[in-house]
Amino acid sequence: MIPGAEYALVPGVGRAIQENDFALEAIEAFFVGSPARRIPDTVLATILFTDLVGSTVQTVELGDREWRSLLERHNDLVRIELARFRGVEIDTTGDGFFASFDGPARAIACAREIVDRMPELGLEARAGIHKASASVWEASSPAWQSTSAPGCPRLPEHARCSSRRP
Repeated sequence: MIPGAEYALVPGVGRAIQENDFALEAIEAFFVGSPARRIPDTVLATILFTDLVGSTVQTVELGDREWRSLLERHNDLVRIELARFRGVEIDTTGDGFFASFDGPARAIACAREIVDRMPELGLEARAGIHKASASVWEASSPAWQSTSAPGCPRLPEHARCSSRRP
C-alpha cells in the first residue's frame, strides 16, 4: 500500500495509460498534490440528413434502370463529399443520406457542397443538420447509428424537418 494513496475512478476511453488523459491527470494530482484538471471528454456531434427533391416523380419519368444509375452517381458524389469533410456515413434512405460529423462546421460545408453539386446530375437536394453535445463514447458508439440514439431522442423529427423546403 502506498501511504496517502486513494482509489480514483476516472472517466474516459482507453485502457492504456497513454490513451486516457483523465488517468494521467489523477496520477499527476497525486504526485504533485494539485487537484486534477478535468478535460471534458465530449464532442459537438453533428448529424447531417440529405434528401433528393422530387425523386418519386423522377423515378417514374426515368424508369427503374436509369434512375438506379443516376442514384448510384448521386451516392458516389455524396460519399466523395462525406470523405472530403470527414463525415461518417451512418445509413442511406434510398435517395438520402444520414451521416455524422465531429462538429458543425464540416457538416455545414459538406451539406452546402452536396446541395450545390446536385445540379451536375440534374438533381435537386436539400439537407438538414442536427447538433448535440455528446460524450466521446456516445458519439462513437453504435447508438448514434440509429434514430433512437439516447443522445438525441428527436432524431426522427430532425430527419423529417430536413425534408421540408425552407
